[in-house]
Amino acid sequence: MEHMKKIVKITSWTFLILLLPVVGYSIYVYQSSPWVKALANHDESQLFYRPTTKVYDIDDVVYYESILVVEDSLTVYAYIFEPVIPPKAKIFLIHGNSGNVSTNAEAIKALVNNGFMVYSVDWRGYGKSTGVPSYQGILADTEEAFTDFYEGSPIDSLKTIVYGMSLGGQLAVKIAKDNPSKIDALVLDGSLASAHSFIEDNVEGSVLSLLMKKPEDYNQDYVAVRDIVDIENMPKLIIHSKTDRAVPFKRGQSIYDAAQEPKEFWETDTEHIRTLQDLTKETIEKLEALIQ
Repeated sequence: MEHMKKIVKITSWTFLILLLPVVGYSIYVYQSSPWVKALANHDESQLFYRPTTKVYDIDDVVYYESILVVEDSLTVYAYIFEPVIPPKAKIFLIHGNSGNVSTNAEAIKALVNNGFMVYSVDWRGYGKSTGVPSYQGILADTEEAFTDFYEGSPIDSLKTIVYGMSLGGQLAVKIAKDNPSKIDALVLDGSLASAHSFIEDNVEGSVLSLLMKKPEDYNQDYVAVRDIVDIENMPKLIIHSKTDRAVPFKRGQSIYDAAQEPKEFWETDTEHIRTLQDLTKETIEKLEALIQ
């Protein structure tokens, strides 16, 4: 009996000694990583958004600002880029969760230099826009920006393309679903399938998956893989790289599978949302085909 007690005691102390470093490391990670802390606290504003407030000069492109007042004391900045030649079409470009409009200058130039007028908005907290990004907030900003884009366009006869990149793909699907008569084509590049899948892809195979909420506990007002089912007749181009490390290839495939015809799936081999920069000629050809 005494021997058994001794074994239990030794085992308990051994377990405790082994557990302490794990607990200590976990506390360290929680305190030092805003993302892990946001995951544990279910803070979606910190989980999804990586805004940059520094605005970089965008040289060699003609553009001007549109200042939107979405809410009291909240100002959102949008940018309109014009080609030097008569435009082929208008593109409502929704960037991803990192950076701001100016950090996507290379992609914007690829479009503008090939004859497309581009409108892109910095959500609250991005670039010069005030406020803090949130799930509902960026939707409100995007909807206000689309109204400004559509009603303020100087050339009504031009066809309209909504182009969503990464997290912006979710918003692009929502805008296209709600405004089918105003949009001629939808393009998604490296799009998220849903808010929940984005978190799942980041914690898959790690102990952090224990901190996830159930899918139904995440905001579900706009879900790309669900909402795209409701978009009829509109031509759709779904772009996804098979080597995308930010949003797995299977997410783009799932969106394509859920979409109604007419649709095209373009499998690429670039880094995440680098299609416009690295495959400019091919992208322009596909955009032109969409609006013919």
